[in-house]
Amino acid sequence: MLLNIFWGILGLYVLLSLLILPMQYRFLIALKKEEAQNKAKGKTHGKMYDNMRAGELVLHENIQGNPVFFLANFLASIIYRIKH
Repeated sequence: MLLNIFWGILGLYVLLSLLILPMQYRFLIALKKEEAQNKAKGKTHGKMYDNMRAGELVLHENIQGNPVFFLANFLASIIYRIKH
């Protein structure tokens, strides 16, 4: 019984991650593009975050740091590295 519950929860987590994956991938592309633009301007990675508004920082932290999105972030990173 407990094993069925575990597999059900794991299945829902994987399904949620696959649904979120396109959004995470687009976010990752936008973030890399912004990093490249700032690098061309001579700004460091830290300066980029220092210049962000508070709302953008909270959004970035939630998208990248939330453990619920770990699998989607991981898969988006792999897809990004393969494509680029």
